[in-house]
Amino acid sequence: MKGPGVFLKFIKVSKLNVYVFIALALGLGSWSCSSRPIKDKNTFVIATYDDVKDWDPATAFSLEVLPMSNMYEPLLWFDASTTPGKVLPGLATSYTKSNDGLIWKFNLRENVFFHDGKEFNAETVKFVVERNKKLNGGASYIWDPVEKIVINSSHEVTFFLSSPVPFDKIVSSQYGSWMYSPNIINISSDSLLNGYGSGTGPYQLKKWVRNKHILLEKFDKYWRGWTTLNHYNSILIQVVSESSTRLQMIQSGLADYAILIPAQLLNILDKNPDIIVTYLDSWTNEFYMLNTKKPPTDNLWFRRALASSFDRETVDKHIYKNTGVRAKGLIPQSMPLFQEPDSLLNFDLDRARIYLEKSKINTNNTTIDFSFVSTYEEYRLTAFMLLDNLRSLGLSLELKPGLWSTNWDKAKNIETAPNIISMAWWPTVASPSDWFFSLYNTQTPINFNLSHYGNSIVDSLTQRAWSLESIDPEAAMSLYKQIQHILINDCVVIPSVDIKIPSVCRSSIVGLKNNPAYSSVFVYDLGKN
Repeated sequence: MKGPGVFLKFIKVSKLNVYVFIALALGLGSWSCSSRPIKDKNTFVIATYDDVKDWDPATAFSLEVLPMSNMYEPLLWFDASTTPGKVLPGLATSYTKSNDGLIWKFNLRENVFFHDGKEFNAETVKFVVERNKKLNGGASYIWDPVEKIVINSSHEVTFFLSSPVPFDKIVSSQYGSWMYSPNIINISSDSLLNGYGSGTGPYQLKKWVRNKHILLEKFDKYWRGWTTLNHYNSILIQVVSESSTRLQMIQSGLADYAILIPAQLLNILDKNPDIIVTYLDSWTNEFYMLNTKKPPTDNLWFRRALASSFDRETVDKHIYKNTGVRAKGLIPQSMPLFQEPDSLLNFDLDRARIYLEKSKINTNNTTIDFSFVSTYEEYRLTAFMLLDNLRSLGLSLELKPGLWSTNWDKAKNIETAPNIISMAWWPTVASPSDWFFSLYNTQTPINFNLSHYGNSIVDSLTQRAWSLESIDPEAAMSLYKQIQHILINDCVVIPSVDIKIPSVCRSSIVGLKNNPAYSSVFVYDLGKN
């Protein structure tokens, strides 16, 4: 599941010629010295905050990508490091599409095997996609445009689509696109066999101790082959709930990479020659969704008053420090097809007072409830900043910290939803439409529309823009700008920051290279196709 603070990093380890994808998210876990395997030089150790919730590669949708991106692979890889972003061969060596964008033919790689020994071929592709389409969970919805799959030969498959969408972005997405062996599925129940995993990736699942650790081992028959440069025999993912403990692990050398170290703790590492902290661009942004159905935020002028009370510059400079860039729109500035909207409501308390007066709401009897993720210090500090600003306007703000999963469950229900909820987003598919479909669309398959907003024009424009991406990118970009303008005018969301992810690693890991298209940890040289 997506939620606040799940971030991506793509790291090239130049000395080792190893690529590492790092996902960051929020949650709880547990760790003890007695429960963890012994670290050795052939094991790459990552200290993270939470455990896998769903091992099914079709529906996994959050920190699951941390181990799974080592176990499974898509047909294509999206290379966000190029401008514009390109797709690279994965399990498919090449593809063609019809002029109308409705027919896509893929040539599949031969002599590729799953961890269980089953050969990868057109039949497995058809099985995976048809199963995923039937499921209701995670990112399985990305396959919805597929109407029919035809097997042309053992290693050639054709997809027939219902609409001209950028299908190359779908098959290279960071969730829901992984190919897996049919042998791990219970055919009668159409569910994952408990404790099993079988992909084509460089590592296979060896051991999982719930809320403790995940151990992945090298797959000797990996189709890319292995060299001494790719020398890690295993990946050990330690679940460590406390950020201070993760900090200690990276300092002591018990971990090679630490995930989700708060900005307020990073200065501790500045003088440590054994640690390198690098701030990398991402496709993650953080924002605050305003409930358009619950008083008083159902009032447009009141929402505009709240937006004018939000000091993005202070949040950027003094709360996020080096880890954030002031938002200039509703999607990250580094995102392909980003277009800066004509205007945002910037911090202006005098203007906020004018909007409050126009709202005709009695501020003396008005309390706004604000739900934010309690495990993320930046959210807490931002909440107090907004509380102080609203006090100067005579408004009361009730702070409701909690875990993301709890906050989300309450926010989905209009009866229990807060007026304001903290959010972060990172795309499943490399497209602005991922934000607009998921967060503001009335037909969203997964309920992340926590503003409870509905606008048929936004729905229509999003669908049109998505359909145009592969055939007329400039037209699509113009439509995405229009969508942002409508959402800003309706004041559905308060943009905050575009995230720069602190990469915290031992000094032996150098030459960081960012690829914000993926949210995972992947230890291998992807340059070999």
